[in-house]
Amino acid sequence: MDRTLGRSIDWGTLALALLLAGAGIVTLYGSTAGVPGRSGLPQAQAMWLAIGVAAFLLAAAVDYHIWTDLAPLLYGLSVASLAAVLFVGSRIANTRAWFVIGSVRFQPSEAGKLAVVLMLGWLLSRRKGEKLGLSGLLMLGFIVGVPVALIALEPDMGTCLTYVPLFAAGVLLGGVRLRTLAILGLAAALAAPIAWQYGLKSYQKERILTVLQPQRDPEGVGYQVRQSRIAIGSGELWGKGLRAGTQSRLQFLPHHHTDFIFSALAEQWGFVGSASVLVIYTALIMWAFQTGRKARDRLGLLLAVLIGSLLGFQALINLGMALGALPTIGVPLPLLSYGGSSIVATMGALGVLASVRSRRFVN
Repeated sequence: MDRTLGRSIDWGTLALALLLAGAGIVTLYGSTAGVPGRSGLPQAQAMWLAIGVAAFLLAAAVDYHIWTDLAPLLYGLSVASLAAVLFVGSRIANTRAWFVIGSVRFQPSEAGKLAVVLMLGWLLSRRKGEKLGLSGLLMLGFIVGVPVALIALEPDMGTCLTYVPLFAAGVLLGGVRLRTLAILGLAAALAAPIAWQYGLKSYQKERILTVLQPQRDPEGVGYQVRQSRIAIGSGELWGKGLRAGTQSRLQFLPHHHTDFIFSALAEQWGFVGSASVLVIYTALIMWAFQTGRKARDRLGLLLAVLIGSLLGFQALINLGMALGALPTIGVPLPLLSYGGSSIVATMGALGVLASVRSRRFVN
């Protein structure tokens, strides 16, 4: 543990994370205060944020090399928890993805993202500089694919998709031969029609088709996106104000506290508030990449870029859902959406990022 934690911790990462989390709590309050069954969500999110800050400080205080040395153990525990939830987890919304103890829910797939990041960093940092061949790609695919396969059995295809950038970033950071990349691209192209025909359920196909044809089913599959666009547009420049959003408070906008919290934020705070949040997200992601550039070794670079890619891709998917540019697949907006598992896991990942940045000058 670092005895000079107060002086060496990366307060920039923490400040940006708290700004986003604070915006999420304010938006939750504005859309749920006084609403039966929802009025306690801001307080619960604030409690989870406090736990997340503790996770951040713990992750930041420990040298990231130690976390990476523990990667095989943490990865194994993560895979075991993902397997266990299929048998003893509680089924919520037709998905067996949570451990439930009393009033507390824990989603192991969120913590699994950080375990995969550490495992990829552990593997790639031990390579001698040679480019990834087919065996290297298979190893990366195995590390990412095992938790993805278990999550798909829950089933939670949205969370599965958030693991994709980890594989892509791992391939780019590890280096890949053009021939291997061409083979991978050809395999993906050949697999796409098969995945469409046999891998997707009918409602998943409808969500994709709704993106291409927005008016395809406005009262069915397209209802969420339609209401989301109405909420975003009704905010105009300055927004309707706190507790004044009609789409969210009157329950026209489904999942306005989780998947579509950005729509609720835009309704309350308009273009100015939405743009401000996007600027903070951009700053946080660029901060992560800058941390990788300034890292003292290859391992620090790998961890920083993987974490930045994970956050950036997940935010992009959620924003695409809210705007109707991407299918609705149930991906939360990091740090803003309501959810204890998500915010604690994200803060833990940012703690590892802070550990990399604060130790960039250590010999």
